[in-house]
Amino acid sequence: ENVAAFMTEGKKVSQYQKDSVLTTLDAFSREQYPSIKEQYHLEIPELSRQEFLSFVGAGQASLLHLADYIHSKMLPAMQSRVASLRHSYATAEPPEREKMEKQVAELNLIDSEQIYKHYLKKDGRDEIPTIFTREQDEQIPELLKLTPLDLIARLSQFRSAYRVTLNLTNLQVEDVIELLYECEGAITRLEIFNLKDYAEGKTEHIADINDLQQAINQGNVIHLKRIIRKTIDKIETSQQPDRKDRVHALDVILHDIATLRDFYKRTPLKARIGSDSTGRSPRIHGMGLAVKSTLPLRTKREIKETLGKSRDIIPVRLPVLKRITFSSRMGSGRPLNSLYQFFRQMPYLDNLLGRVKLTDWLVLESATRLDNRGNIVTLGGVQKFSDNGLRLHEMPEGKNQLGLSWKYLNTGLKNGLKAFIGFVPAFTTFFLTKDWWVLSYLGAFIWFGITGLRNILQSVLGGGGIKRSPVLRWNDYVSWERLTDSLLYTGFSVPLLDYVAKTLILENGFNITIATNPVALYTFMGLTNGIYLSSHNLFRGLQKGAALANFFRSILSIPVAVALNAAVGGMLGTAGVLNIDDILQKWAAVISKGASDLVAGVIEGTADRYQNIRMRMRDYRTKLTQIFDVYARLDLIFPQMNTMDLLNSPERLDSTARGEVEDLNNIMIINALDLLYFWLYQPRARSALKLLMAGLTEEEKEILKASQMVLSREKKISLLFVDGLVGKSFSRALSFYLDRWQEYVSAMNKLK
Repeated sequence: ENVAAFMTEGKKVSQYQKDSVLTTLDAFSREQYPSIKEQYHLEIPELSRQEFLSFVGAGQASLLHLADYIHSKMLPAMQSRVASLRHSYATAEPPEREKMEKQVAELNLIDSEQIYKHYLKKDGRDEIPTIFTREQDEQIPELLKLTPLDLIARLSQFRSAYRVTLNLTNLQVEDVIELLYECEGAITRLEIFNLKDYAEGKTEHIADINDLQQAINQGNVIHLKRIIRKTIDKIETSQQPDRKDRVHALDVILHDIATLRDFYKRTPLKARIGSDSTGRSPRIHGMGLAVKSTLPLRTKREIKETLGKSRDIIPVRLPVLKRITFSSRMGSGRPLNSLYQFFRQMPYLDNLLGRVKLTDWLVLESATRLDNRGNIVTLGGVQKFSDNGLRLHEMPEGKNQLGLSWKYLNTGLKNGLKAFIGFVPAFTTFFLTKDWWVLSYLGAFIWFGITGLRNILQSVLGGGGIKRSPVLRWNDYVSWERLTDSLLYTGFSVPLLDYVAKTLILENGFNITIATNPVALYTFMGLTNGIYLSSHNLFRGLQKGAALANFFRSILSIPVAVALNAAVGGMLGTAGVLNIDDILQKWAAVISKGASDLVAGVIEGTADRYQNIRMRMRDYRTKLTQIFDVYARLDLIFPQMNTMDLLNSPERLDSTARGEVEDLNNIMIINALDLLYFWLYQPRARSALKLLMAGLTEEEKEILKASQMVLSREKKISLLFVDGLVGKSFSRALSFYLDRWQEYVSAMNKLK
């Protein structure tokens, strides 16, 4: 009932706002539109109420929508006007040219933001225009008549988490003091920084409010008293018409200052930072803020390049602490768990292979403060200057077209180019340094084959291996972009390892070869490869942990390379081949590469497998929480019935006329379809579910299995697909469901 009443009153407010915007449209059409037409000699079509509402669509009409609509009507006329000026510009006299240039410059400035600011805002306010007088107050919706405390009381009836944030736009410190006191501590947060206000230069008042917030949180009565007295003195010397009432209200708070402090004695008044952006203004940053120190290295470089152009660091400092947590790795069987336990007992393998490293950031909200040396960066871009693209001089053909960009290149072509770029130095090195035709012509192909095979096997085994889903092929698990990245960088390792490290430094510089000291040779090549891998990992902006792991696996590959060298040498000797050391010397770089990729395949394949299982565990936990929540709600609705029987016979739910039950029924169907998709399409979903079920009680297992029986309702679910459950292109999804649900339910029932 509370929700229904609130929504009804909310509809009245929405209608009231729409009427206000339409009234502004009428006033603009009547008073300002004709003068704009005449001033710039524009042939603009008339503005229509009905057309504007169609322009807005189903959304709520606002002044920003109105500004967009007006701009969309004006832009074609402005383009036509500039085109006519362009024809006469070449033959015009200098004074006439100056007039034309000035007019075009003015037309370029008229975007939706300028229309909103200069023509639609009333008395400099951002709110919807006032269309009522005191005699029409009875027409105002009740929600707009409520005091702040009454409004919060209405909202609290919805059993929310009871967090109320006060937006500080156009509020002064005296307003905030009164609101905090009047609302009796119900306001729990202050939006201490608003990106939109910052862009518009409306943040001078925030410093005083931030000072007030810190005084309240510290419980410092002396500081709080000083702030209130300073505020009273400011109002007394101002020209505000209601200054006597304001001074009296603040004087009451001053004499009851202990009460204001006690409102926030147990729960501090927290700070919030918001963008207040809908993405409609080109000169206001879009949504999204990030603490700079938490971002990857590559992102920090991008921020540095765009700082001051399309991106800014806002003057707010939010202290964050990096937190690293290690948890023991768990396998799906006893042998793997024993291996993890062995790694945990080794000094250097403990945190690398025996445990999972989880990194997150602890945000110290209570320490948020305004600071010119801020650490928060905007994510959304901004257009510093308005420009409608109007020019008196025609651009040369193709001048305004964007050039080729690697970022937006076709993915297949980009992957092919990366592989080709890496292949060139690899092939050149083998061709110019080897005299045996096998290595000279096929060395690069062998090198790339080792890298490609390792990436493919690693992806397949990490994603599902032999027991993968029947609806997925092996290449569905392979990230071809990741593969071609590996080929690109491994190509440049050939001249480094085979020519620089093996030939120039070791053989020519220190006379270290397979014949003289194979251990030293493979050790140096392994370390060189490790440094190269770590360097290009950091250059690409990968995490430091990944770079360190690649250096570590190169060290592990050293004994493997020595063993491979000995094994190949033994086989060649058994076969009666002569000059074995010379042959092994030629193949040393390939052997070192093979050993490195062998170790990488084991380590990274295991890491991929664990990462996939961890992600699936997260997905399943989210869904299980939703399934158990639906079960609990059904228990409350049908206290006299066995809820498990309802889940096993979901068609019985249709016998009730309650709308809430129908909603829960649809939620159960969506949850079951999600789990069906996980089971058949997500890597390592089956392994994750088996691990997760091991930690469930018998009752929870039965609830999970019974909840999937809703998939047997083919007719109802088919209708949901047809009605737009997954959009207009539902045929493949529907076919997938009809073909696979029985197989899936049968497999679920066999799980223990």
